[in-house]
Amino acid sequence: MKNIKVKSVSKKILALILVPFMLSSCAKRSDCTITSKHVHKYTINGKYGPITTYINSEDMEYGKSKFDWNKDYIMITPEDEKFYKVKGDLFTAEDNWETIYNFMVTRKDYLEFYYYYTTEEDYWDGDGNYRPETVSHSGWSTNPNCRGATGDVHLNHFRFFAYKIVYENGKYVKYKSPDVDDIRQVVDNYPYISADCTSIYYRAYKYNVSDLPKLKVSDFDGVFTGPDTSTNEMHPNTK
Repeated sequence: MKNIKVKSVSKKILALILVPFMLSSCAKRSDCTITSKHVHKYTINGKYGPITTYINSEDMEYGKSKFDWNKDYIMITPEDEKFYKVKGDLFTAEDNWETIYNFMVTRKDYLEFYYYYTTEEDYWDGDGNYRPETVSHSGWSTNPNCRGATGDVHLNHFRFFAYKIVYENGKYVKYKSPDVDDIRQVVDNYPYISADCTSIYYRAYKYNVSDLPKLKVSDFDGVFTGPDTSTNEMHPNTK
């Protein structure tokens, strides 16, 4: 469809599944005494449900999503260790489907309105004098009555992606899937999910400013296709 573009996902969207948290350089370590190669189970309880995965780490909290260390573990080989290094904190759709589904179906299309206006403000010039300065204000707001609304409108739509890890040329390589409207379209071939598994696509429109408060997402039915909410099964077409 023409005029549909993808925009960078904002920091607010990047961790909708999980609460973001940046680890400090002095992260607490577990007291694990196992000497053989192994990986521990890590879990986190997010807004849409729990996530479980295995991570090659002994940090009590791992990654910017703050996965919690668990004493449960599985043994691995040196070759497996290479795999887990590439995998990082990706988690499988199979083991965490309910949470992924709950997240996916709550991502609804939404409208944003572009605004632009200027203000006259005083600033200190360093010589002890205050001088007037024209300051520009612009951006996108979900408020149709935002100050300085221009009439430019974006209908925003979530699409989703996943990853696969393949062994090729003597090493493990991670590949991202195409963006899709329903994550079930790719999870059979791309079974791994990250906390930042969304892209935002939009279609641009232009309206009179007086029309903006009347606009609703339902006015744009048929522009984008959302995930299938008639079933929450991961493989609805395999039975």
